[in-house]
Amino acid sequence: MVTRSRFRFVILALAPALCLVASTLRAQQSGKVRGRVVDAVSGQPLQSVTVTVVGAELSARTDDDGRYLIEAVPPGLVKVNAQIIGYHPITTPYYNVFPDSATSVNFKLAPLTVQLDPVEVIGERPEEEFKFGATVITSDRLPARGNVLTSLKGTVAGVDVTGRNEGTRVTIRGSHASALFVVDGVVITPPLTFYIDTRDVECVEVRRGYRAAQEFKPSIHGETYSGVILIWTKGSLGRKPPGCKST
Repeated sequence: MVTRSRFRFVILALAPALCLVASTLRAQQSGKVRGRVVDAVSGQPLQSVTVTVVGAELSARTDDDGRYLIEAVPPGLVKVNAQIIGYHPITTPYYNVFPDSATSVNFKLAPLTVQLDPVEVIGERPEEEFKFGATVITSDRLPARGNVLTSLKGTVAGVDVTGRNEGTRVTIRGSHASALFVVDGVVITPPLTFYIDTRDVECVEVRRGYRAAQEFKPSIHGETYSGVILIWTKGSLGRKPPGCKST
């Protein structure tokens, strides 16, 4: 006959094994959620983004490559949320998580635009102004002949040019989006349908970043660009950046 004290001893001895079995069963019955978070404009990975399984108190942060992994997710329909300061948060529709498998959930977060109160500045406007983050290339720094767009590669940091003639594509800072072009004040959206020889160019201004295209918004409709390339041909009229004056 097993005494009560001996019975308690047996239960206590088996407790760790029982806990291990229960933990193993839960792990086998749970799933995983993994994926990648990138910037919706540049396509670059976003690190330190908090990704959460809604209602389950399970979360993880993205690594340097924008990847995350959430384990021990209960099977069934779940929503996943991704958020970080400076971007619009996203909560997904329902995803079905299956036991002992990984469900892929990727995010593209759009940068958050902060609306500031208007400020009135009174004073004289300078004759010319230079855009922050822009690079101006004058004719003496361009090759004597050739496509002006092709000549920008290797001349302006961060500018990449692929293709030839009408198939030329220009991107800035490794973005997947093309650049917007303004020739003598006329906005030309990709794909390119023009060829300008460097011998006819007075200067070129390269403005980096998708916000640079906002100035030309009346001429574009919802497109996203990696920057703006302004080209002034010799003898053209209109305001030009410093160092780019008609001769």
